[in-house]
Amino acid sequence: MATMAQTITCDNFVFYNNFDSANLAKVEPIKITDTDDHDTCETGVKSCKITENSPDYEFNVWTKHDCHGTEFQNNNRTWFYFGIKSPVQGVVVKLNVVNLNRQSKMFSQGMCPVFKVIPGHPHWERIRDKPTYTMDQKGSEFTLSFTFHTPENPKAVIYVAFTYPFTYSDLQHYLNKIDIRMSKQNLSCTDAIYYHRECAIKSLEGRRLDVLTISSHHNISTDREARLMGMFPETDEERPFKFRGKRVIFVSARVHPGETPSSFVFNGFLNFLINREDPTAIMLRRIYVFKLIPMLNPDGVARGHYRMDTRGINLNRVYLNPSIKDHPTIFAARNLIRYYHNFYEHLDEIQPQNQTPNDSMTLKLKRQEMGTVTEMTLDKEKYVDVSDPVGGSSSNEEIQSENERLSANQSKTELECDNDTCTAIGIGQMPRKSEDSGLFLYVDLHGHASKKGVFMYGNYFDDPEDTIMCMLLPKLMSINNSNFHFTSCNFAERNMYLIDKRDGMSREGSGRVAVYKLTGLVRSYTLECNYNSGRLVNSIPTRVRDSVIKPPSHMFVPPKYTPTLFEEVGAALGPSILDLTNSNPNSRLPNSQYRSLRGVKSYLKLTYVNNLAGNINRPRLKVNESTENLINIEIKQCSLC
Repeated sequence: MATMAQTITCDNFVFYNNFDSANLAKVEPIKITDTDDHDTCETGVKSCKITENSPDYEFNVWTKHDCHGTEFQNNNRTWFYFGIKSPVQGVVVKLNVVNLNRQSKMFSQGMCPVFKVIPGHPHWERIRDKPTYTMDQKGSEFTLSFTFHTPENPKAVIYVAFTYPFTYSDLQHYLNKIDIRMSKQNLSCTDAIYYHRECAIKSLEGRRLDVLTISSHHNISTDREARLMGMFPETDEERPFKFRGKRVIFVSARVHPGETPSSFVFNGFLNFLINREDPTAIMLRRIYVFKLIPMLNPDGVARGHYRMDTRGINLNRVYLNPSIKDHPTIFAARNLIRYYHNFYEHLDEIQPQNQTPNDSMTLKLKRQEMGTVTEMTLDKEKYVDVSDPVGGSSSNEEIQSENERLSANQSKTELECDNDTCTAIGIGQMPRKSEDSGLFLYVDLHGHASKKGVFMYGNYFDDPEDTIMCMLLPKLMSINNSNFHFTSCNFAERNMYLIDKRDGMSREGSGRVAVYKLTGLVRSYTLECNYNSGRLVNSIPTRVRDSVIKPPSHMFVPPKYTPTLFEEVGAALGPSILDLTNSNPNSRLPNSQYRSLRGVKSYLKLTYVNNLAGNINRPRLKVNESTENLINIEIKQCSLC
């Protein structure tokens, strides 16, 4: 038996465990001649019999627990990722991952692990032979069994994983490429992309918590954002510029390390935002400032954890009172959310949102150094920043001066700081109402193992208008993406305070609920993607500017989810945000059954009325025939307006 190491050799097979997100613990060879007669391993897990492609080699493998081998080790054992180099080519190998958490529902619905071969087949895809699974005699250990063919190239390594990986190293490589791409853009107009990357804080093990700021140069200020206490450790990285009259959309991902679909959704949204030609992306950048955190738990990702950080903490339960010492990444995210909620400069006159991207005013932008705006001249306005001390490389004295200025404006609630925690409570002013907040939208991206489809969790409200407002974005997502399940969305009060059986912690400490409690923001969501597939496919209407008159053919069978499909979900978030305020220059709403945003709101209102008895919070919303008739009448009236 071979135990945990950087590489494990077993029957001349080499198992690799020496890379980001890998987590192999132990390997044991199984004699093929024994598999038909009795149980094949000492743990009592029964071997799966393969009727076709009987294996030439078979191994039991153990994945690591989260926080494996430490005092914080826990029972999360779903994620696995490792490489195998075979001494023989073209043979069938069977793997039994014998110590997983029970995932019977997911694998009974067709879930498959993924593989790639380096060199030869560098793209991940699902294994081709259907896996099988069993439980041990005590019902406590779940065993997943699957087979694969070894590559013909003797130097090739086949990698297998629970699902499509996206590692911390992958993220850094991906962001570095975007940095280069953004540095080469032509900054000749106000619709040029404003892009800024910075490290908000370091994780417990010293990894970056990257924060991206994306907008256009419309209403850009010469002032930079403040350096919040205890944050932004890279002194050579400047803070991003502030914007006047633009509210913030805050999107984060990977608070749970094994939920890799969230990274692909994030990437799809990011790629959409930095599209220079798409009129919808241009309008989004013109109206909003986007604050994006691609990986909230970089240590857990790098260590190959499924759910926890390196101290066995579910970071999506500590948003109410995160500690800079124990939960630095959540501390930083919460402080940023509070900062953008409180510091919002309102413009009485904002550039009309219905103008086309090509109608924007000319901006002449000169730079003395990357990221420092020194002169901006508009046709009608002029802003000059001559090496503004806040805008340039701030010294410690300047940072202290800025902090003193902020402290002078503090509200009744004081800034709290001690040796263990440092928070930005009450900075600037008393907490604002949702409509006055500098935040417009908060979305935290996740993966989901049991519930099928792509869907959102929203918060519960007693006020019907707030409930309709909360339900609107998920409904618009179902119009803009074929795999989004509006009927699976949940807006129940119970779902805000549910106690997790695995760790005993309440969802009240999750990002979605804590952000609402902190800011009053109605549009605060968790977006969930099943690892495998959905249960329905939406018929998507064409966009108003699409040249194709005939609508695309409808797919009735839900597809297997892939990174490309997850990226499409992220891309659909962009037009859905603009549809919220009727600002989408290429909307699908006029060609939908609802005809307009007002028609969608009418549908939601009548659905809400029809479910006042309590059914509104059930996973599936049903509309009776009389209500459907009322909806159709209302939509027809809206189309005549």
